[in-house]
Amino acid sequence: MNLQSQRLVLSPWHRDDSAALRPIATDVEVMRYITGGLPWSDEQIQSFVDDQIGLYSEKGFCRWKLVDKQSGDFVGFCGTGFWRNEPDPEIGWWLSRLSWGRGLATEAARVAMADAFERVNLKRIISIARPKNFASIRIMHKLGLKLDSEFERDGVQLVKYALDRCDYAALPV
Repeated sequence: MNLQSQRLVLSPWHRDDSAALRPIATDVEVMRYITGGLPWSDEQIQSFVDDQIGLYSEKGFCRWKLVDKQSGDFVGFCGTGFWRNEPDPEIGWWLSRLSWGRGLATEAARVAMADAFERVNLKRIISIARPKNFASIRIMHKLGLKLDSEFERDGVQLVKYALDRCDYAALPV
């Protein structure tokens, strides 16, 4: 199953997709607000891909692989997964630096969120970021998520935004 936006194809992962993710997951600028700038190892990258394959198989959703329709290039991922031990599914996105500033994350997140609420029938979605990750927080606002809490995990300050299905249904189209 694939999802589509105006400029992107959102598709499930295959085991060999780790090679496409590697340039993004090892880019210190992409990872700045995720790991504090530490690149992921090949094992972490493969584990992420394997987790997405398993999540899609088990739950029907994942952090979809993003492919640019025009160029066919892998540009990142966006979708719903789980953040650590949080019980609510979390929507998130990583895009290659070349894809930043073009509205692709918002475009993909709208499609992924609609799928999560409408097809998968999730009751609530959260999104977590570092407070200084203004770009991601701006996307959360555009999606209609509201600030739920501020907290600290492993010495890192974080914010959690959330949206319930009933509030999603009331959002303007």
